[in-house]
Amino acid sequence: MAAPAAPQTQGTQDQHVEPDVSNPEPERMDMSKTLLRIRGFGDVSFHGSDEHESTTSFSLGQLNLFVTSDISEKFKFLGEIVFESGPDNFYEVPSGRTNEFGVDVERYLLQYSYNDYFNLAVGRYHTAIGYYNTAYHHSTWFQTTTGRPLLFQFEDSGGILPVHNVGVSASGRIPSGSLGLHYVAEIGNGRASRTPLQEEPVQNEVDENNHKAFNLALFARPEAIHGLQVGFSAYHDLLTPLAQSPVSENILAAHAVYMLPNFEWLNEFVLVRHGPQDTTRVFNTPSFYTQISKRWGSYRPYFRYQYINAPNNEPIYPDVGLRAGPSVGLRYDAAESVALKLQYDYNQLRSQPGVNALTLQLGFTF
Repeated sequence: MAAPAAPQTQGTQDQHVEPDVSNPEPERMDMSKTLLRIRGFGDVSFHGSDEHESTTSFSLGQLNLFVTSDISEKFKFLGEIVFESGPDNFYEVPSGRTNEFGVDVERYLLQYSYNDYFNLAVGRYHTAIGYYNTAYHHSTWFQTTTGRPLLFQFEDSGGILPVHNVGVSASGRIPSGSLGLHYVAEIGNGRASRTPLQEEPVQNEVDENNHKAFNLALFARPEAIHGLQVGFSAYHDLLTPLAQSPVSENILAAHAVYMLPNFEWLNEFVLVRHGPQDTTRVFNTPSFYTQISKRWGSYRPYFRYQYINAPNNEPIYPDVGLRAGPSVGLRYDAAESVALKLQYDYNQLRSQPGVNALTLQLGFTF
């Protein structure tokens, strides 16, 4: 026998229920299941050099907000929002002398993790060229030194590499036992041709041509030598600078890195090859750096030597030329979240006097 219907409460029969206009969107997810995390990083420097017309200055470094969120078990969001002073384009103010403060979204990724062997990221990421570019992002706090090697300078600071890319990146482990092989495969817009009229070197919305940039990286972390990573990458793109023939760009990189909590030794070599399509000539720009440091308690002295040698008539960046020299410094961890760095740099230039520079930097995380 069917159960009798529950009696209706007086006033509920034929009652009209008004919709909740305070939330017009349909409920597609439980917002309580996501967790937005924000971590902050910053630095302030006092620096000077004997370069012509340079001045001794206090400088605000990047204020970096690192944002992550667990959207679901498989999907995650990652972003880096950076507030910084200086020109958005190196060509706008080549000396970097501007006091304007701007904001850049440096990384903007939706990540999907299937398993250890396949992970997918869509959006704006740091291109997997070599080691440094994906190991150290937009905070000087994680870096031993006061700044990135010249080779891996950001595009809007005059860097020669496509440090950022907008597209798709796949990564994961390769079944290899104790060899510890990993891969990264990327396709994206690449960087814009290095021309004075280019407002933004990273092609965030529109590619200057239909050709896409490809990058493949392989590296090993052998179990037999804890802290060792060796690898290489190959990058290809087609650049279409204004009033010039298209230029084929190939970037080959190799690295050998030994990282322990109290010791680091970084070594990277990169060869950039530019081949204009209206000639058979290829312009080669070799570059490398080596960096070593050892920690004793709260003190970590370090040394770095770096080298870039671009031909004078290089079709994409004729302003680079020769840049080489050592850096010597000391990092002191004053607290768990505060570090003080003192660094001396000497930069040798082609057909110009060498430049001596000194930087005192206070970095912190919050």
